[in-house]
Amino acid sequence: MPQNRDAYTRYKLIDMRLRKRPYPRLEELMEFVSANLDRQVSKRTMQLDLQEMRYNQSLNFNAPIAFSKKEHTYRYTDEHYTIHNLPVSADELHGLDFAISILDQFKHLPAIKEFEEAIHKIASTVKLNKEARGESDHIQLDKPFIIKGIEFVEPILKAISERKVLKFSYQRHGSDTVSQNLLEPYLIRESKNFWYVIGNGISKQDHKILTFALDRIQDLQLTNQTFSDDKIDRKNFYKNVLGVTVGGGEPEKVVLSFLPQQGNYIKTIPLHLSQTILKDNKTELRISLDLVINTELKMQLLSYGDKVKVLKPQKLADELKESAKRIVELYQ
Repeated sequence: MPQNRDAYTRYKLIDMRLRKRPYPRLEELMEFVSANLDRQVSKRTMQLDLQEMRYNQSLNFNAPIAFSKKEHTYRYTDEHYTIHNLPVSADELHGLDFAISILDQFKHLPAIKEFEEAIHKIASTVKLNKEARGESDHIQLDKPFIIKGIEFVEPILKAISERKVLKFSYQRHGSDTVSQNLLEPYLIRESKNFWYVIGNGISKQDHKILTFALDRIQDLQLTNQTFSDDKIDRKNFYKNVLGVTVGGGEPEKVVLSFLPQQGNYIKTIPLHLSQTILKDNKTELRISLDLVINTELKMQLLSYGDKVKVLKPQKLADELKESAKRIVELYQ
């Protein structure tokens, strides 16, 4: 939306000039904006910009711009006014900044593109406010990376909605083989910035529920073949799962013992909705979870190192114990 970005740049320049004496005539305002943009801005554009800054409710500037008939100049009636001033707190600005960074990760989706202009308006205004407060570098967020396969979300959603079978090529990590797949798509799931499609694999006779990572899909096509009913309960399919791997496992009672310091984080950001605190004192935080034992759960527990101990089930404790032994062997 270059035209809208140009408009916000012009508003910023107009705001800058109206706060300085001597107050400008329309022609002088045009010259100032044109010189800073390095291209000529028309009289009509300046007049429209002034009107937008005054009355456009979506901009919410409500700029108190007055015209002097005697001097033919423009100025703010409130000498302290600037479009940098928004009726939001610093915390709200930081929250908006964080939300914008998240939306930026999905800017390639058509559904998000529809709101690109609105998102840019918010982002531009937040940026102006942070600069005015001298906070432009106070918060630094990780720059969103390009999520490979995100372009498939829209057509897959269309296939789910229209109950159409998907056809695509798929290459697993570490494999030289590219498989051809037909899938009845049921739902899309995101986990740790990776996206997956889950559905009934009908490429072979033994149909089964499969999970495919979008970043490994190639040549996605919607076929004319349709399907009727979902073969999963979409609402509860991931109820007892951490991550995306369901397999054929049933939920088990997982009991974990955390050291107090790590336990504070676990209380603040629970591992799963089923998390229940069994014990919380100066020496231990003990919790229980109802989860399918999958790879994602094991990797999550290993990431805590010696800050957690698996109390139940014993099979999971034994598997992590063996993993810990192999880690020690790497450093011997």
